[in-house]
Amino acid sequence: MNASIILVSALAYLIGSIPTAWICGKIRKGREYDIRDHGSGNVGTTNVIRNLGWGAGIVTFLVDAMKGFAVVFWLPALITQTIDIENARVLLAAMSLIGHSFPVFINFRGGKGVATTAGIIFAFRWEIGLICLAAFVVALLLSRQSGVGSIAASFCFPLINMLYKFVLDIPIPSQMLWFSLAIPLFIVFTHRENISKIIRGINKKDF
Repeated sequence: MNASIILVSALAYLIGSIPTAWICGKIRKGREYDIRDHGSGNVGTTNVIRNLGWGAGIVTFLVDAMKGFAVVFWLPALITQTIDIENARVLLAAMSLIGHSFPVFINFRGGKGVATTAGIIFAFRWEIGLICLAAFVVALLLSRQSGVGSIAASFCFPLINMLYKFVLDIPIPSQMLWFSLAIPLFIVFTHRENISKIIRGINKKDF
């Protein structure tokens, strides 16, 4: 593998590894505070909102989403001389997600990847991002659980891609289609504890 691909992939991983929720906790509560020791223990938006408030939660979501967006929208230009642009986008998107959920900076205990995935989807196709956002909002309002909304949005991503490609005949790169099929698997995996609680009827409502 070309050295530039390795270096840019490592950069995508490191950007994904920036632990926004963890940093917000330190800023708001002091150096000894670790968001992973509070609430659900997740390094993500919902847990930040519950423990640090809406302001910190919004910052967490926007920064985490921007990590995914930036990696897919800007970084591929650094390696397009050695790899196809669509392959580069998918590779770097995957590396940013791995970084977010398994961040080197906080002992590989990261978040569930929802906000970062949102940024990635908007970087791929902003209109598909809006549709997935709508799916999230509808599922959230019906279930009152952000995890359900996240899972619904993750399944919406490949479904819309397949609708575009096979029904509406709107061009969708094969790499993006295959990547979109992997997203629900990833989100279900990171939400496995939530799913278990939902099945048992003990998952906490968000409002």
